[in-house]
Amino acid sequence: MKVSSGNKPVQTLTNKIKREKIVLKHRLQRREGVWSKSSKSLLCDSLLRGYIVNPVHTIVENDVQYVIDGVQRLSTLYDYLNDKFSLSKDLEPVEIDGTSYNIAGKKFSKLDEPVKDELLSSQIQVYEITEYTDKDVREMFSRLNSGKPLNVIQKMTPSMSDKLSDVIFDITSHPFFEKVLTPAQLKSSVDQSVALETLMLCEQSKDYDFGSFSKKDKEKFILYYNDNVNEEKIGLIKQGLDKLDETFDENVKIPKTSLSFICYVLFRTIKDKKSTSKAIDIIKDFLDSYESNDEYKSFIVQGTSSAESVKSRLNYWRNIVREL
Repeated sequence: MKVSSGNKPVQTLTNKIKREKIVLKHRLQRREGVWSKSSKSLLCDSLLRGYIVNPVHTIVENDVQYVIDGVQRLSTLYDYLNDKFSLSKDLEPVEIDGTSYNIAGKKFSKLDEPVKDELLSSQIQVYEITEYTDKDVREMFSRLNSGKPLNVIQKMTPSMSDKLSDVIFDITSHPFFEKVLTPAQLKSSVDQSVALETLMLCEQSKDYDFGSFSKKDKEKFILYYNDNVNEEKIGLIKQGLDKLDETFDENVKIPKTSLSFICYVLFRTIKDKKSTSKAIDIIKDFLDSYESNDEYKSFIVQGTSSAESVKSRLNYWRNIVREL
């Protein structure tokens, strides 16, 4: 892996985004969560005051830079330069060449010309990574993040093959996950955990038993699935996500511990050529009566990762699919 870096003007970076020479989405991208208006304003304010901001990391493929860390920084600047939001009203004036300028509450187009020029010419350090493998990049970020606790899925990603990494990215890119998971859950990679667990449930058969949702069994599944990616099943999972996305709006409340099982139900329903409308009706009833469903809740009272908990929930949903 080769890494080079340099400081790039904001105007250059945003122009590259417009020309799609910088792309803000990639399977290796680190989740950053959604920034508040205050955080966006502080980034612009910091650049105007000459403060150091965190660098951006990109990987280069066919002369295109894909951002794997720093998406919120670049998307914030691109949006601000296109008048998508105004700065916070509590920002102090900035001083440029001895003159003070008010920036509070202003969109980019309303800034004084010297302030516009200052922001456009301000620089951000950009790392460009070439001649890499997916494992290299994941391992690098794992080490960069060594001062912060990694969750289970983040610790396991270095052992995923490029193909499995692509599958997880493909599944989690579905808009349904942004609808049913909070920004905090997305930042902590809950969607990736759900995607992995869904793959495990869909692979369960008399010939393959994944065991449980424990870290150890998930790692064993990753090693198994690295060489056994099933494109047909993945296609069915995505069809199921399409159906869920069509059915539910942003107000739906799906327990995180049931999300992978609901994805599995639609997968099995489509695979077995049964009625998806009936399956959706059952899922709606399940969600409406979840708080009073003592049988189902008894499966998770002692935890959600054990083999007993997972198999009990899996059998619960299998029985429902059989009766469709």
